[in-house]
Amino acid sequence: MRLLLFCGLVVLASSPLAAQRGRRGCPDLPTDSLSSGPLVYKACQVDREAKPRGIAPRLDWSPPLNELRDGGCFRAEYEFVVDTLGVPEPGTVRDVSVNNSSFGEAVKDVIPRLRYEPARLRGAPVRQTVAYKQTVGVRRVVSSSPYAPPPSSRPPLC
Repeated sequence: MRLLLFCGLVVLASSPLAAQRGRRGCPDLPTDSLSSGPLVYKACQVDREAKPRGIAPRLDWSPPLNELRDGGCFRAEYEFVVDTLGVPEPGTVRDVSVNNSSFGEAVKDVIPRLRYEPARLRGAPVRQTVAYKQTVGVRRVVSSSPYAPPPSSRPPLC
């Protein structure tokens, strides 16, 4: 009897998904498991993560020239839930970090147009929390003559 119990524990402890969750510090329960709504999973809780599909839409944004001296880096990171059809849920978008408000708004405006392959758990599509990051490096080139070629320089490292 003890041998059977021991074998059962070894099988459960050696499960690849359980091992991954334990290593990553991933919670066993989905985010919304206490509410009555549909469950939301983290990337470490699903068998296949939600992945971007197609070409990401372009930002409708121009860098503010009055803020640029030698160049600049603009960053925005958002987190939202991708539903079972692969579409971001608008009410779940929250900013994680934004270093320029106009750039952040431009990135936020793109999110509803993003499309994903939905996350899967045991073969079924599930809702998953996704992080979306955008970074743009801008350099400002000033030439002393309108006919001279611009000096060569590298864009800023962001």
